[in-house]
Amino acid sequence: MICKILLFAIVLALSISFGQVPPNDSVMVIVTAEGFRSEQGLCRLLLFESKKGFPDAPKYARLSLNSTIKGNIVLYSFKVLPGKYAISILHDENSNGKMDKTWYGKPKEGFGTSNNPKIGFSTPEFAECCVNLTKKENHINIKINYL
Repeated sequence: MICKILLFAIVLALSISFGQVPPNDSVMVIVTAEGFRSEQGLCRLLLFESKKGFPDAPKYARLSLNSTIKGNIVLYSFKVLPGKYAISILHDENSNGKMDKTWYGKPKEGFGTSNNPKIGFSTPEFAECCVNLTKKENHINIKINYL
């Protein structure tokens, strides 16, 4: 009996330390990324709480998720505390963990961000990609862009 209690305590402590048990006041986020040109490689989602590192520095992201691609759509679902966040998506076609670019900086791989801002000559700003995740269930649709 003591072994079972001890084992339960260890599993619970590890789950909490690795973020596996979301707080009761967390909200569900469902992200649909669509428009992939192929199923090659991985789709990487990064969730940011601030502009630091946005949109492509995983070490500053609150959450980083990878998924395989089936068809031209990838679905993610996760829980976070309510707040303002920005989401970036990368179609990492060669699975090297980064956005590949031409010698002059043009992206070679697909990308997208929350709020689907107009694509210009620079990276979208955190503020224009920020979404307020406060509902019990939040749906975010992101269009993948290729240049």
